Amino acid sequence: MKKESKLFNIKAAGFLVLALSLVVFAGASAVLEVNGSQYEICNGKDDNGDGRADEGANCDHYLSYLIDKTIHPVAVSLRDQFIGATNFQLAGIERLLNPAKKIHNNAIFKSRRQDLHYLAYRLEGEASFEPQAVVIENQFETRTVFAQKPRYLLTPTGKRESGLSLERVLSRLPESVISKVLATIAPPVPKNANHYLCYDVEPYDIAAGIVARDQFQSKKFEVLRARYLCNPVEKTHNEKVSEIVDRDNHIMCYEVMPHNQVNRKVLTNDQFGLNSQKVIQTEEICVPTIKTHLEEPTCIQPDEEGTAVIFAEDKQFQTTGGHLVVVPSALGTAGVTADGTLMSGPDTVIQRSGSPAEGETYLFDTEILSMSLSSGRTLSIPTQGQITTGPRTPGNPVQSFDTDMLQLQGQLPPGDPDFDLLRITAGSGFGLPSPGHTTLTQRPDGNWNVDSFFDITYRIDFVGALGGSLAGQSGSTTSTIRLQGSCLRN
Repeated sequence: MKKESKLFNIKAAGFLVLALSLVVFAGASAVLEVNGSQYEICNGKDDNGDGRADEGANCDHYLSYLIDKTIHPVAVSLRDQFIGATNFQLAGIERLLNPAKKIHNNAIFKSRRQDLHYLAYRLEGEASFEPQAVVIENQFETRTVFAQKPRYLLTPTGKRESGLSLERVLSRLPESVISKVLATIAPPVPKNANHYLCYDVEPYDIAAGIVARDQFQSKKFEVLRARYLCNPVEKTHNEKVSEIVDRDNHIMCYEVMPHNQVNRKVLTNDQFGLNSQKVIQTEEICVPTIKTHLEEPTCIQPDEEGTAVIFAEDKQFQTTGGHLVVVPSALGTAGVTADGTLMSGPDTVIQRSGSPAEGETYLFDTEILSMSLSSGRTLSIPTQGQITTGPRTPGNPVQSFDTDMLQLQGQLPPGDPDFDLLRITAGSGFGLPSPGHTTLTQRPDGNWNVDSFFDITYRIDFVGALGGSLAGQSGSTTSTIRLQGSCLRN
């Protein structure tokens, strides 16, 4: 026993020297900076035009390694931007994320938190989850992805290489000294760091080449496909809450090849304790990402040679944020307002000319402006008009361009009981500026989310019909309202 104790003391002393010589670099987490409508993402470019690339952007990258470790189940409650407080079981440890230096497109990205590693715990639970559509932006891509279901909890972790089995060493120690030894050899748990909840994403392939360097290797990798989107998450365990530190910093993980074998033994320390791990092989590169949560898309259009049709028979535009003023209010009267929907009818004809790359023109005839009046009536007004679009680049995953309602004019047919005349006119061609904008975002299935609107300046002229509710009245009103695009079928 004395010989074994002496041997252990030598090993423990080695751990102690390592512990004393370890230097922890605790850089502050970067916070997303927004300058006007532009912001910096970690891509080696000057996104906001101030002459400095990646200013204020989070540029911490991670190489992900396979670990296969069974643990006793741990109960946690998690809450992020997708789900409210939800109970899960941590069923095993499957990944170690190492901070990494990465080179991509001749740009070098260095991690600011060399102390900050992550362990990925596999989640189990019966919580239902509706897939979420989000737009991601990082140095590889800008596109819409669909988060499918929760997969991993990432916990901030301290890491130290070790050739010994922690369990075997502790089994030989008296209980009275175990806590002191653990305090000596345990790498510190990083502070001021997010936890992350990682979701499977609807799979798709990408192609990129990178060089990545961490404490295990320096290699070239091919980036093959998207795997996980990781949200900052609030974690509750044993009534202790770990708050979100930075809500803007997200992570996107992509599978890489080759899956290099490393077979390294490490000690890890997180909020669940100190563990020995065997790191088996490279799995993913995880990159800083900006995420924008999409509401349920109002319009999905099929792909047409790398873009989508902007104005078609299944497209409609609805008034939002106010009402069309048909009859202005006056002393003692409430006036008449209307909600409007511009949509195709049985006799609608749409002519499309030009090209997406140079700009398009859409001429439409016998569209229907459906007006739901505040008086309770609904009117159908035949309209005609012209829409023009700015150029866009087919094939780009996000296409954003200006549009213009050049002309819009419609008039109620004769014979209405309330109106002898009801005419609406809009569009810059009539001196009534009506600018708009369209953004196409490609979905993983190849189709497109279409977000479009026009801020039309309109003029409504009316004359009340003899014997009707507006008899003896007439007038003209000019105002501005937004027409928001949607689709009849999704």
